[in-house]
Amino acid sequence: MFTKLEKKKMPRESVEMESALRSARVAVRRAWAGEVHGFEAWGRYEVAPEPLIIYDLNGQVLFYEFSVMSDERQAGSIKTSASAVIGSPVVTIEFGPRKWSRGQAIERAQAEARKRFPKAQLSEPELVCYCYPKLGVRIFAKEKEGRRSIIVDVSDGTVLERWGKDEREGITAYSFYDEIAEPEREVRLRRFDLANEELKLLKRQAPEVLEERKLDKISLAKAAFIPRERFWDVIQLYSSRVLKYGPRCQPHDCFQLYAQQTNVYCAVATGQMILDFYRWNFTQTAIAAAMNTDADGTTNPDQVTGYQTLSNQTLTATFDGSADWAEAKSEIDANRPLKSGIPGHARACAGWKRQNLMLATMAPKRWLLIYDPWPWNEDLCAGGKMVWEDWDAVEHTNFIYVRHRTTACA
Repeated sequence: MFTKLEKKKMPRESVEMESALRSARVAVRRAWAGEVHGFEAWGRYEVAPEPLIIYDLNGQVLFYEFSVMSDERQAGSIKTSASAVIGSPVVTIEFGPRKWSRGQAIERAQAEARKRFPKAQLSEPELVCYCYPKLGVRIFAKEKEGRRSIIVDVSDGTVLERWGKDEREGITAYSFYDEIAEPEREVRLRRFDLANEELKLLKRQAPEVLEERKLDKISLAKAAFIPRERFWDVIQLYSSRVLKYGPRCQPHDCFQLYAQQTNVYCAVATGQMILDFYRWNFTQTAIAAAMNTDADGTTNPDQVTGYQTLSNQTLTATFDGSADWAEAKSEIDANRPLKSGIPGHARACAGWKRQNLMLATMAPKRWLLIYDPWPWNEDLCAGGKMVWEDWDAVEHTNFIYVRHRTTACA
């Protein structure tokens, strides 16, 4: 339930929490029934009904983040939209427990706020998305001179000092509503309305997929998502592909998630994941130097140079400033990982999926499998997260394709 203060901060075209919970359940159960990579055991899991409330920099509620539970263990989490203007009811489905502590993050933020504003009246801490998908704790300080605030990253306590949605990928802050969603308001609202119609249809025809109880048979769940007149035993809910190593004889998953080892190393850690796939093994310190990384992060031209110099020019790196889902799919189909850039942040992409059945008026729903190096951790094996991300929910600023060189070096 919302507090009175939270109700005042609801955005335009707000989504009720109960509706968001139903969308979260449907997303999980459809992926499980469709036998999508990573969801093999999720039919037995439950979506906890009380979410984390995540705010936007503009002060409005942005996401409801629901935990996916296997008994007492957190198996994952689901970010759902608090406003239809985001365009997608479910933005991400994330695997594994959270790799940061809400309690510790709040304590660090309060300590920093008391240090910076010793005589001010401090507000209650809020969880805020300061640079999608990065989270921080925000505290407002009321002083004689006016109202000020501080945002502290949840993973390491970094105080946000840089603002703006620009090219450099490292650490910055901007409003998701103002910079990403609102410029595409009408398109995103139409997309959300169609998804909502699909949810209403499921509620009428297959209410069991929205209920709290667990589903235990893939065949029954699959039938619930496919119209009764269809031959559901030969129709696939999804088409999908993830990277494999040695794809010819006995393929196996091999793409490895690494955390960024500092708060500006997102492109560096992404480079480490991709270079390791090609068996070029370097520390993040070495990659950061090759990519000319500074206190604000790394530029795309420097990332391109880094891939090529570190591989002795045996790999070519190509920057694409007009990223398209079909291009990502093409790279994955060729068994090549790619760098996925969003405003202020870099991640690796290692898979795709596409929903095959939807309302006649809907475009196919599409996702990418993202290996996100945030939250950062000095232990590169202890941070980061693997997520299925709705392509249409976020702004894709660029790709970098990394491929074996097929021509002689000049």
